[in-house]
Amino acid sequence: MLIRCVAFPLACELPTEAKSLLEDFRLAANQAIRIGLTGRVSSRNGITKLAYHRLREEHPGMFAQHLVSSFEVAASALKNHRRSLRKRRKAAVPFFKHLMMKAENQAYKLDRTRGIIDLPIKAGQHVKLELSVSEYHRKYLADSTLSLGSLTLLSDRAIVAFRKEPPRPVAVTSVIALDTNERSMDGVLVSGRDRGLARSLRVAYPHVATTQRCHHDRRKRLQMKKAHDRRTSRQLCHREGKRGHDRVSYWVHQVANAVVKFAEERSSAIVLENLTEMRPRYNKEMNRRLSMWPWRMLHYCIEYKAAWRGLPVMKVDPRYSSRRCPICGRIQYSRMGTGQKEFRCECGWHLDRHINASLNLLQTAISGGLEVAGGLRFNPGAFQHDVVMILYEPAMAARWEPNGTSRVLGVG
Repeated sequence: MLIRCVAFPLACELPTEAKSLLEDFRLAANQAIRIGLTGRVSSRNGITKLAYHRLREEHPGMFAQHLVSSFEVAASALKNHRRSLRKRRKAAVPFFKHLMMKAENQAYKLDRTRGIIDLPIKAGQHVKLELSVSEYHRKYLADSTLSLGSLTLLSDRAIVAFRKEPPRPVAVTSVIALDTNERSMDGVLVSGRDRGLARSLRVAYPHVATTQRCHHDRRKRLQMKKAHDRRTSRQLCHREGKRGHDRVSYWVHQVANAVVKFAEERSSAIVLENLTEMRPRYNKEMNRRLSMWPWRMLHYCIEYKAAWRGLPVMKVDPRYSSRRCPICGRIQYSRMGTGQKEFRCECGWHLDRHINASLNLLQTAISGGLEVAGGLRFNPGAFQHDVVMILYEPAMAARWEPNGTSRVLGVG
């Protein structure tokens, strides 16, 4: 089952009854967390056995299904807490500070035509919430193949989970292997049907690093300027960080949409790097850049957007992909400088370092069991003089993020 969560802004302020329900839900979830910690349980069934009768007496006016949903939320918080403890991280006792609630699909009704949620408070009492619906939201509301999942209600928005059965896998006829870098994704396209089709690809997103650096410098200036008032400094830095995160998220979704659309048009499988074991071990500035690098968000967006369309995504080990020669297999152990744009081997092979890495990723995927109709046979030498196909550039469908008063700092 595939799930996609869509956030709907509320058209008006929450009614008093809805606010009271959110307060009771938050209180019940926090009480369930303390009961779970005392009873040493972290599953929903275990918390329900310990806390249901007690909390039912303390919250007699709450809908029974909402109370059980609060146990599920508490169980999720406890599992995350215990996972952090197992990894020997400092983790405070979970506590829900903001108003929130979660309701299963049996506990609410959604009018898809008018965009109105009918939420029960208790027996005989319901509250109707009007949603602010745009064209983006209509795309999901009008799709009859999508069923409703859970509802998460916050003080300013409602998040609805839409579910659908996984689509039939696409008959793959080509493969796209992408090497993920700080400012671009460079790769190769190889077709199984047309053996002469082998192209170099490039997806540029230089504004992601520039936007992150810009907002990082703003937060540093705010911390220095408001050093005498820590509360104001924390609020301003939080607002600045959220603004930067939203802008980076916008760019990432644009890049992921371009990659998945290109793969869908050509019925391509997508090969990505598995970067989970990457640990930055450089100087302070480089470690900061790599820690802020949103590769995880980018890969996640590509994966779930591809799964929504039935496109396969394969992750391979990127070890030595930037240092290995795809012709002779020799590994260059000498450190490559940041200004070195071309990979050169003693056997005479030379190619753009990023395209060379994507070729190695493709070979690893094929050896790892990637099957493509028609087989994959291509000449690596065709990429040496081929013109790069640009899938996406910020100037194509996006705006320049930093405003006129911002300092634009390039990141190499």
